[in-house]
Amino acid sequence: MSMNTHDPREHIRGIHQILISDKKRIGFLFGAGSSFATGLPTVCVPASEQMTQAIVAAVEAHSPKFAAAVKKIRAEIEIGELAFNIESLLSSIEAKRAVIGGGTLNGLKSNGFSKLADLVKTQVVRLVSVHEALKPEDRPKLAHSSLANWVAKARRKFPAELFTTNYDYLFEIALEDSRIPYFDGFAGSFEPFFCPEAVEDIDAYTRLVKLWKMHGSLGWTYRERDKAVIRDKMAAADSILIYPSHLKYDTSKKQPYVGLIDRLCAFLQQDDAVLFTCGYSFGDNHINERIVTSLRRGANSHVIAMYYDEFRGQDNKSVFRLADDANSVRNMATRETEGKMSVYGRRHAVIGGKFGEWRLGDEPNSMNESIRVSQYFDEDAATPSGEAGERMGDERWEGTGRFLLPDFEKLTDFLNHLSSSDGPVSTL
Repeated sequence: MSMNTHDPREHIRGIHQILISDKKRIGFLFGAGSSFATGLPTVCVPASEQMTQAIVAAVEAHSPKFAAAVKKIRAEIEIGELAFNIESLLSSIEAKRAVIGGGTLNGLKSNGFSKLADLVKTQVVRLVSVHEALKPEDRPKLAHSSLANWVAKARRKFPAELFTTNYDYLFEIALEDSRIPYFDGFAGSFEPFFCPEAVEDIDAYTRLVKLWKMHGSLGWTYRERDKAVIRDKMAAADSILIYPSHLKYDTSKKQPYVGLIDRLCAFLQQDDAVLFTCGYSFGDNHINERIVTSLRRGANSHVIAMYYDEFRGQDNKSVFRLADDANSVRNMATRETEGKMSVYGRRHAVIGGKFGEWRLGDEPNSMNESIRVSQYFDEDAATPSGEAGERMGDERWEGTGRFLLPDFEKLTDFLNHLSSSDGPVSTL
């Protein structure tokens, strides 16, 4: 049985039409991949594996007792066949702290688990504080700045809404360096406070770009006297973040998180809303469930997920998650969202509810292409063959390759090319 195929040129034309339509409401959901693929190797938040290694090393250096506890926790997690990472580590620490009472586990009492959790969270804050290493002269080189340049050329009826699960300041830095006014749910100047009423009624800020930090941000903290959430860059060590753990949903019941996830739902339930995702691995089930529900309720909204699904297997060969028919993101697009979600992976895609391989319908001709294929698709080399078929010299052209736009840096470069070649009408 032959596999379905999707021609990337056809779907790039569709994206282009979405972007030039002034009737469309355009949003983006950015995850950890956008803080990793920044365009600056010295200014990036480590990926999950590297972050876990760095945090474990810091814990081991801090205390032999904590090091021994983490070693035991790791063994327990791996016996249960879960991956040992920052999320499973924090989940275990928090679960043990909740049930330990006056006893001892892994060599720690309740206050020991509290201190260990605080240490791990402090290390998370340290690793996401990449703005501290960002030199002013390097800011324009950020992929986030490329996105801001595109947004700055906006001539749309509905300004962009940027949703992100990241804690860092990179989107704020990029927008402010481009002098783009934006609203992030806070009001005030001396101690800006979170204003849920304004998030619910965004018509008060109709012409502003929106930046919604769904898991919190560096600098968000509580003002004890009235329990308000305020923004204070000097309070980074006490930042209110939804840390990666299986228990994070208990925290997410609080404002401002509930208001921001409600805003994502409201966005998706609008007519002609299109949400692009990039750098988001769909690892947050709370957000995923709300996306599915909102798409079912929306009349003609759509999600286009730029999904970086490539990783190295045990034999160091590339493996593509979307090729697994049990993949949860593939199932979201084929079974749960009624065809309202498209997933663009590196080698494969789910479009219109159908899984297939990326394959060009015919050989690209730069003279006939308004958008060069090489800007969004990296063709495989032609293979020697004696079989019949389209040829380049003595080789057979296949039309397969890797889709580039799941990489945040490649996506922002692509958007900038569209805006520079087509003028303001094709930008946000």
